[in-house]
Formats: sequence, C-alpha cells, structure tokens
Amino acid sequence: MSNGKRRYFPGANTGRGFIGHFEGIVPPWSEPHYTYVLKGGPGVGKSTLMKKCAAIARANGFTVEEFRCASDPESFDAVRIPQRRLVLLDGTAPHTIDPAMPGIDGETLDLGRFLHKEVFKRRREELFVLAEENRAHYKNAFACLSAAGSLRRAAVSEAARSADLTMIRTFLKEGFTLPKEGTPRTLFLTSPTPAGVADFREAQDAENTVYLPGVLGAVFLNEAMKLVQNTQTEIFLHPLTPEAPQCVRIGDTMLCAADDTRSTLNEFLLSPLSDFIPFAMQEAETLTAQAVEELRLCKRTHDAIETIYRPFVDYDHVERETNRLLETLKL
Repeated sequence: MSNGKRRYFPGANTGRGFIGHFEGIVPPWSEPHYTYVLKGGPGVGKSTLMKKCAAIARANGFTVEEFRCASDPESFDAVRIPQRRLVLLDGTAPHTIDPAMPGIDGETLDLGRFLHKEVFKRRREELFVLAEENRAHYKNAFACLSAAGSLRRAAVSEAARSADLTMIRTFLKEGFTLPKEGTPRTLFLTSPTPAGVADFREAQDAENTVYLPGVLGAVFLNEAMKLVQNTQTEIFLHPLTPEAPQCVRIGDTMLCAADDTRSTLNEFLLSPLSDFIPFAMQEAETLTAQAVEELRLCKRTHDAIETIYRPFVDYDHVERETNRLLETLKL
C-alpha cells in the first residue's frame, strides 16, 4: 500500500449516467462502521474536513481509504478508516445519503447551517442560471459516454464471439484460489473527470497486478466476475460499460483490462478478431475525450457556484465544528 492509503471512486460518470456504489465504501464482509454524513451546499467545507481527518489518521499510522469525487478528483466524497470502523462521507446530491439509524450506525453533520442564507438568497437568480448551464454540460457529457459505452460493449461482444471461452474459464479456475463465500465489494477505480480519465489502479496494495491487454482482456474480466460473484472479493466496474468489470481482485492479485487495440492473448482465440473492434475502441476513446471536455465545463460552472457560496459561509464556525469532530474521533 502506498503511504497507508488507497483511492477509489464510489461513483463514476459512466456510459449509463452517473452511477454510485456508495454501499461499497464499507466492504460487505467487514464489521459495521459508524458513519458521519456531511451535509451542506457547495463550498461549505465538507471535502476540506474529510481531507483533514484523513491526513491526521494517516499521520497517526492508520490505513486510510480515500473516495474521490468524479466531478473533481481532487475533492473527497468519503473517507474510511478501517481500524477505527469509521466513515465520513458527503451525503448531498447526486448521492443523497442519510444514516439508517441515527445515533446507532451514524449521524448527520450539517455544515450548511453556517451559511448566511438570508443574505445569500440575493444571488438566487444567478445561481439558477449557473445550475442550468451545469446541467446542460452534464447532459452533453453523458450523451458522449453513452455512445462510447455502446461502442465498447459491441467491441467486447465481438471479441467474445472469437474467444475460446472454455479455455479462458479453465485458465481462471486453475490459476486462482477463490476467496471465502460472500458478497463482493463493488466500486470504481477509473472515471472520466474534468481533469481527464482519472485512474487509481496503481493506488492499491495488490501484491501482483496483471494487465490483460486488448479487448480480449475485457472478455477475461467478464468471465472472472462470473467466477467470483458469490465471494468476498472486490469488483471494480468499467466506467463506459458499468455492468462489466474493469478490474477484479482475486486474493492478492488484481486482474485489470487494458483497453487498447493490441493483444498478446491470441492463444485464447478460436478465430481472428473483427476489424470492427479497433474502429469501435478508437471512436469510444474520441467520444470519451469529448465527454471530458464537457465535464471540464461542468466544473467551471460548479466553481462559479462555489465562488458565490464562499463569502456567505462562516468558516470560523466550520473550523470549530471540524475541531470538535476531531476531538470526538480521537484519531
């Protein structure tokens, strides 16, 4: 593990819209965690609070799992500290979350109460215009990602028709020892973001990471997911085709698909791959790049919204609330 830290996306911008797997923040096989759900609008300090908690925990020797925001990979959606069975997360839209049993499994911390709402309301119309612009750019981004996902899905399907699936299944069954029975943990390691396609595959602690090149690698991963679907393993979904895996952790090994047009897995083919595949993968890459540009414009409008919010936030009270929480957590 790098510096006692792993990074994930709990939700991603995908070929099927924004998809969240916030239930995967705590692995299904772990003991229950206590969750602090942070509320409040843009710019009130939710991510800053989580970053501070993560830094203190890491400095004190705790393992920290960082869950980044697909709309801004420098921002935090959640932090998990496994040894303390503790989670802090952003519970605002588009992933509105509340504790199931407040006081038992978690509690809400509303930083929005430090917003001077009466004065802030004077900027109402300006905020509505920016919010509408933001929605328009997201709509364009998801149109591009939907088309890219359709092309990648078709390319993988074509590759599967040429693959020796029996040979692939035998290879996987004989090559890996399955974990205990249970429910997999499901998250994302990559996502299109305003800063490009962010990739956290290297920010894991697997002893061995195997990259399966070419679209045939995706066929391997599909078969691997079937193999581990009822085990205590980790499945990381592909952002373009979020019904399918991009990486699967089996024990101490990470199997990852590397989307490119090259392949060194030709011994697993029954027939040559279709010429449609490189075309589809290239077009999917072009469409993803355009989606990233639209997401960059989304962030520009979101930053403008945060700029409007910040002067009306009482950050002295936010800082006191942060320090109070840190004392409670005893990190």
